[in-house]
Amino acid sequence: MIRRKLLIATAIIACVVSTACSEMTAPKNDPGVLTAAATGATAVATIHGGGTAEMQPPGLAAGRTAFGMVVTLLADGSATGHVDCVDQHGDNLPGNIFGEVTSWRMEGQVVVLNVTGKLVRFPRPGVTGGHAVPVSFTVKIQQFGGAGVGHWTFEVGGRLFCVELLTSGQIVYRPE
Repeated sequence: MIRRKLLIATAIIACVVSTACSEMTAPKNDPGVLTAAATGATAVATIHGGGTAEMQPPGLAAGRTAFGMVVTLLADGSATGHVDCVDQHGDNLPGNIFGEVTSWRMEGQVVVLNVTGKLVRFPRPGVTGGHAVPVSFTVKIQQFGGAGVGHWTFEVGGRLFCVELLTSGQIVYRPE
């Protein structure tokens, strides 16, 4: 009886240790990791960050935003990840623009992210909102860093909508 209990306890401990070790060493369910492995593309860098920003001239939008991004840049010019930016109520163009990063390129020192996603406008006088509409947009990151340093733009159809200057949080670039 004691041997049987010892055998069962040993089996349970082995399962727990095996599961714990595999959870620590196995790739996470990250779409960027899975896509890179599936296509054979090599990750060259990651970009991640989040916080708040103030929209600056000469962009069309004005006010404060909250944003977040997690992006993996691949050697073949493709990319995976997500960008989300919420222009808050009280802004002149309030809404949420978000989507999946599909590709990237460099323009000098600027990282250019191409995104396919959705725009949800917040209702306000004269504007119907609340329904997601498809949109493709470009995020151009001019400067990585924290408050007062991090700087990027949003363009839709080649038209500059937002020039963003970080007021809290950070945007980080990590080469692989």
